[in-house]
Amino acid sequence: MSDAYRAEGGRFDVDAFLDSRPIGAGHVSLVGLLVLAMLLDGYDIFVVGMVLPFLARDMEVAPAALTSVFVVQQLGLLVGTFLVGPLSDRFGRRTTLLACIGAFTLLTFVTTQVATPAQLIGIRFASALFFAGVIPNCIALSSEIAPSRWRAAIVGIVFCGFTGGHFLGAFVQAYTLESYGWQSAFWLGGVLGVVVFTLLFLVLPESIRFRVRRDPADPRIPRALRLISPGLSLTGEERFEAGSAPSKARRTAPAKALFSPGMRQATLWLWLAFFCAFMVSQFMGSWSATVFHNMGGISMQRIAAAAAIGTTTGIIGTASAGFLIDRFGSGRALPAFFIGGALFTAALGLVDLRAPGFLLVYGLYGYFTNAALASVNALGSLIYPSEMRATGVSWAAGAGRAGGMVGPAVGGLLIAGGASVGTIYLCAGIPLLVGMAASFLIARTNHGRRAA
Repeated sequence: MSDAYRAEGGRFDVDAFLDSRPIGAGHVSLVGLLVLAMLLDGYDIFVVGMVLPFLARDMEVAPAALTSVFVVQQLGLLVGTFLVGPLSDRFGRRTTLLACIGAFTLLTFVTTQVATPAQLIGIRFASALFFAGVIPNCIALSSEIAPSRWRAAIVGIVFCGFTGGHFLGAFVQAYTLESYGWQSAFWLGGVLGVVVFTLLFLVLPESIRFRVRRDPADPRIPRALRLISPGLSLTGEERFEAGSAPSKARRTAPAKALFSPGMRQATLWLWLAFFCAFMVSQFMGSWSATVFHNMGGISMQRIAAAAAIGTTTGIIGTASAGFLIDRFGSGRALPAFFIGGALFTAALGLVDLRAPGFLLVYGLYGYFTNAALASVNALGSLIYPSEMRATGVSWAAGAGRAGGMVGPAVGGLLIAGGASVGTIYLCAGIPLLVGMAASFLIARTNHGRRAA
């Protein structure tokens, strides 16, 4: 089977080999592991928003007084994303991912012991530095095992895990907090972290493309190739390569290459799209439970039901986003997701929260906003080549984390200022319209057209 990829002298083109493989059991098992890692990250990032009413009650402060927790957590994510990309491109996706999961799992257990807002702020900042390592490394790993024709779809499926973290949180919110307190949410996150870390440590391989570019003679490369194609026959004399030799421009340091003349525009517009998508995601994840419960007057059980519906449709949106990008191109699919997200986010402020229509609108909001979030991440994996992919996706996520700092801060100001539920959600829809414009501009760049 490998003969088609070995030219004279034993040359074996790993890029061509991986791009030619059908989706098989090896792909499925690796994607499943990455979904678990993303589920853990999604749960741990949003867990404070889920337990906020209980935290505020136990600490005897108003919910708006905890705005700084969300802002500082996003600051930690911002700092972490700018550090983790270069580390991943230097030391490997698997190594960096495991280090980050191990560190924030320990900190999640420590969070169960905090007693004051100041302690919570400090521990969430430290945790967020390591939360930041999960998304870019999972995206890099998934995109680098995927055939190019399935890359956006597989990244979308992996991103379902992040949305699934919200789903898990909805059940915790509905069924454990009243009986066991807010600490139970962090105990669950810590135990889940131990399980996921152990599975990844035992089973997850390093990116094949990363290994080949780092050391073509690495003896682990043939084993990794056989995970994708168990029947692969190798002589042991292959000279592994990953596509054509990189040009001088592509040998530039990854961080500098993001702003090279051919890449600069795509990078900046992608950052703006990330900023807007994450701003709304963090705005909603931080304050929705508080707004619906304290201002809208609906029960935590109804909020949990809405969150479960929105998360279910969000998983569908996340999973389908990559397929729709592969089918219609990012220049068409991504603006549509942003427009739908803006409309249904604003609609949350206009419907009766006690009527059945609220759950329908929340489901549609979940579909479009999660599809937009998954799509910008998939687009980053398509725009950037392998040698700068982790840095490119990570730094774009850093721009998103900057938006994630702004979102909770704006929400806290609106709540403290006495804004109505309608005003809050109308304001939340505006950044998604800006994201729509950014996605149009990405499609007009050279790298955006190639990705589309």
